[in-house]
Amino acid sequence: MGHKFGYYSLEMSLEEVLNRTHSFWANNSGKINSQIKSPNSLIYTLIIQRDISMMSYGETYTMKIGYNPDNATTYVSVEVALSFGYGMQWLKPQGVIKRWALELGTNPMKLERTIAPNYIKMFDEIQNMPPQAGVQEPIIYCPSCGKKNNRNNTFCQECGTKLPE
Repeated sequence: MGHKFGYYSLEMSLEEVLNRTHSFWANNSGKINSQIKSPNSLIYTLIIQRDISMMSYGETYTMKIGYNPDNATTYVSVEVALSFGYGMQWLKPQGVIKRWALELGTNPMKLERTIAPNYIKMFDEIQNMPPQAGVQEPIIYCPSCGKKNNRNNTFCQECGTKLPE
């Protein structure tokens, strides 16, 4: 088991990063189990679960996405935890994060075992900034079960019902 980390700086809005990240996970077998917004609406923490596949026993991705309005940059911290395994089991999450990075138009980085203190400091600074205008979350409710879904999803992540356009 274990954890690995990746860090990204993106010159795009928080809303765009959130929209593209939701769309990515909806199309790549990731179930967003929770999304937590900071009181100042500048940091979102997503917890994503991917189940067992031919290459993996499952992974949990924790993505912390924070926007710094002072420099118009969105920072992303990715923590990946394997459900079971080591060694070759890291190939799958490394490939998933590489595809996510490419979809967001940035260079992929190798997941590392070390935490970057400068990113922890950056998120602390963003957390302490005054409240900002809220980000429009791309949400649609399932007509069948009522679960919140990403507006870009075609089907409900909870029950599989086709969502209205």
